[in-house]
Amino acid sequence: MTSQLFGIVVPGRPVITEFQLVDSTKAMTMLEQPATVPELTFFLLPTTVIPPGYGAILYYSVPPFQNWVLIGSIDPSKPSGIFRTNWANNEEVRNCPVVQLGVSLEPLETINNLHIAGSGVEDRFAFAHKIALDLFQYMTSFSSGTQNGMIAVPTSIFDKWMERFERKYRLDPNFMMKES
Repeated sequence: MTSQLFGIVVPGRPVITEFQLVDSTKAMTMLEQPATVPELTFFLLPTTVIPPGYGAILYYSVPPFQNWVLIGSIDPSKPSGIFRTNWANNEEVRNCPVVQLGVSLEPLETINNLHIAGSGVEDRFAFAHKIALDLFQYMTSFSSGTQNGMIAVPTSIFDKWMERFERKYRLDPNFMMKES
């Protein structure tokens, strides 16, 4: 493995393409201020050729860099992925000045056994589902009853919910992902 096979984009920061080789299938880099990183994009560089039947798994580790936590994976059939980190809500990461990001080339069989292929999409679905559920619960709390399977609420209720949602989002963009 060469040191320039992968890239990582953290919104608002320069692209990371320099990785330190650990061995023939592993590389790592450091990421400062991880609590300010709500999501990142992990991708194969356009000139990257990895062995057939292999993909890359992205991990992170907090000091003293002994335990690794899986973030997501990419492979030639899915050469990029956007992954939510939730680090701002992770007590172990929140106060760390730096995390180590590790990349490991692994057989696709191993990656498939981890059931992480759709993790970025599933995270976004879960987020959207929580927003929809919050809106439904908020609106039904103002309902004056149901008729033929429909709820009746004053027209201003959606505007009030939107103001409430925007206020909470400005305070904490990850508020919907917290356990309630």
